[in-house]
Amino acid sequence: MSRNTLLSTLLCLAVFAIFPALSRAQAPAAPDDPDKLQKLTQESSNPIGSLWMITNQFNCNVLQSPKGHLFGEPRTQFNYNFQPVMTFDLSKDLRLITRPLLPVFNTPYAAGLHTVDDKFGLGDAEFLAMVSPAGDSKFLLGAGPTAVFPTATDKHLGDGKWQLGGALAAVYMDEKWVAGIFPQQWWSVGGDSSRKEVSFTKAQYFLWYSPANTWQVGMSPEVLIDWTQKKAENALTLPVGLGVAKLVTLGKLPVKLSAEADYSVIRPRTAGTEWTFKFTITPIIPKLF
Repeated sequence: MSRNTLLSTLLCLAVFAIFPALSRAQAPAAPDDPDKLQKLTQESSNPIGSLWMITNQFNCNVLQSPKGHLFGEPRTQFNYNFQPVMTFDLSKDLRLITRPLLPVFNTPYAAGLHTVDDKFGLGDAEFLAMVSPAGDSKFLLGAGPTAVFPTATDKHLGDGKWQLGGALAAVYMDEKWVAGIFPQQWWSVGGDSSRKEVSFTKAQYFLWYSPANTWQVGMSPEVLIDWTQKKAENALTLPVGLGVAKLVTLGKLPVKLSAEADYSVIRPRTAGTEWTFKFTITPIIPKLF
């Protein structure tokens, strides 16, 4: 392992070390309404919930190239995702959920036969709009269109294609559990003609258990499938993980903190993500509309 990779990995671990201290520093000693805080804790893990949130996710990805196709040793990719979540009541029975996503990357790439460089900049932006029934049912379904825009500032940071597709969400939620699956599928419909076509699935599955008020233990990894790969062994990334989440208050503002480590038990043979370390800060804000 190179010195840069070792330093990057240590930085990732340092981010995780911050979580317990931050949680203790900000956790309210005596919440005014513990039941309300617990409800917010559960609802904030629901991708088709009613909350307004500003998700800030910091990812540290350890990339492997088992056959040495791109690089001969593990490399580290950093990714920051900014994702506001806004919901609107279409009627007393229907809810619209919008989830724009703007990613920033610092990623390694093969600049030559024996040279690896890094690129920093914006990735491709995403936008999702889903409609879901409003109500207190424990079983929830949502569906809607999703799109990817070629906003990447470098070819190594995005696909260079306009993409359209659909998304689904199936969720079970009660006082202790939140579980479900949230797949999105995109197909390229235009863009740079010199770049390859896109048919890509990102499916988040999640399982969270609340052992105590405002605490959760579980996971929310993302399964990735590149349908354009000619060999099946290069198409699938299947991670499993373990994480912890805590809802705290900053004054009157609820903020959810979470940390998670995911390991890809299946990943592409050419180059893929072996480990992902995630740290997320999510303020829950009042509805503006």
